[in-house]
Amino acid sequence: MSQLLHCGNLVNDLIKDNHSALPLSGMINPTFQNQGTASVTIDGRILMPDETFTVFAPIVLQNAIPIVFEADKTKTRKLYLSYVSVI
Repeated sequence: MSQLLHCGNLVNDLIKDNHSALPLSGMINPTFQNQGTASVTIDGRILMPDETFTVFAPIVLQNAIPIVFEADKTKTRKLYLSYVSVI
């Protein structure tokens, strides 16, 4: 019996803008790290500076989610998104 193996790449993105529907299509186990000074709401969850939100989903995602930074222009928007992409 053969076993099907999947290969993937680690991808790192920097998000600095609001997204009404950030596509998660093709992502496995996305992790959001707020390294800015502005809080950010990810799919209804508030992520404060220096906090991390991990989605443990060992399957390929297909949906999209909203990303909204607080409106204070004096604060830095720096949200890192890391995930595995299947190749």
